[in-house]
Amino acid sequence: MNQNICLNRRRFLAVGAAALASPLVLPSRILGREKFFAPNEQIPMAMVGYGNRGSEIAGGFLDRRRGFRMLAFADAKKNRREEAKNRTDKQYGNSDCKLYERYEDILDRDDIAVIAIATPDHWHTKIAVEACKAGKDVYSEKPLTLTPAECRQIVAAARKYNRVCTSGSQRVMQDYGYMAPVIQSGAIGEVKDAFYNVGGPPDDAYYPPEKVPEGLDWDRWLGPAPFVPYHPERCSGNYGGGWRRYWDYGNGFLADWGAHKLGGILYVLGIDHLEPLEILPPKCEKNPENHLIFLYPGGIKIHHVPGTRHDITFAGSEGEYRHQTDRNRIKPLCHVDVRQYSGGANNIQDDFAYCVRNRLRPFQDFAYGAATALACQLANICYKVNRPLKWDAENTAFIGDEQANRFVSRPKRAPYEIAEI
Repeated sequence: MNQNICLNRRRFLAVGAAALASPLVLPSRILGREKFFAPNEQIPMAMVGYGNRGSEIAGGFLDRRRGFRMLAFADAKKNRREEAKNRTDKQYGNSDCKLYERYEDILDRDDIAVIAIATPDHWHTKIAVEACKAGKDVYSEKPLTLTPAECRQIVAAARKYNRVCTSGSQRVMQDYGYMAPVIQSGAIGEVKDAFYNVGGPPDDAYYPPEKVPEGLDWDRWLGPAPFVPYHPERCSGNYGGGWRRYWDYGNGFLADWGAHKLGGILYVLGIDHLEPLEILPPKCEKNPENHLIFLYPGGIKIHHVPGTRHDITFAGSEGEYRHQTDRNRIKPLCHVDVRQYSGGANNIQDDFAYCVRNRLRPFQDFAYGAATALACQLANICYKVNRPLKWDAENTAFIGDEQANRFVSRPKRAPYEIAEI
């Protein structure tokens, strides 16, 4: 039986990967066995957003072994822009890095091929869509989008303009990817249940107004979000709080860490191209459990169980597999072909660099990042209306639930609407 599982899995992947190129041999310089790319081989790029996460991923892009050349930064905060320039100029030993308040000015530059987006989530889709239209390839931080409607827009733009676009969860492969061959080989039998532990939905933000600090363009930081008076907590990049907690700018820790953990589960199961059929809130007729459950095609249930022992756990017909705990205890029954980084890369930025050079879809192509982001958004909507929801992926709508459908998209504040793709 297990041998058939492996064989069937290989046949499935052969069909599913038909549109993608096979992994190629990565040049030694990408792997770091040479110091850096020659100037005429470097990929000219710019970044939009240089907060906590932006400053972290900038380090990878500034690494000369990766083959990018950072030419510009845009950020709504003047001090962040200046920090980015000082770091970049020091790295390159010159003063060439340009700064912009408006990312649109970066998109107008013909000499920039790649845009990295590390803004708060409510900006991701608009910038990514416009970057694709401007002929740029895109690396966008996770969670990829703010709403289900944006999930459709961001993928449509990548496809229409034939851009190489990746969503930025490094953990899907680098933390959780080792489990994919184990689970897909049938080592614990048929898996119908998976459990993960992340935080909950976002809150509304209520703060008294404060004076906008010098050097911050508050209107631009808000962008598509509703206008509200400035308060520092709204735009704080603190990983334990700040904008990630609030409905107008993000989807809470359910989505922030869900992009990693739920994304990891979907990848390990080989269903990260699919969307849920139903979302069941806790303690409803179809779900007696005290936690939310996603129902996926094939009868797979994924359980959002915050505050428990489940980091990530897979429950199969022949046993259980717990992330890290069972890493050295349970091995794959046979070889299984799973989607991996291209060209022998071992991290998401090298995968992106290789795919940009070779015009391939990256490991975390927008389609995968959007499917995970959308599932997290559906969960938030389910928590909000507190009733079972059935999802119609073809029409990007809930079936027979007018109230829930009001959250599928959100109005964008002028002049920050997302233009026609």
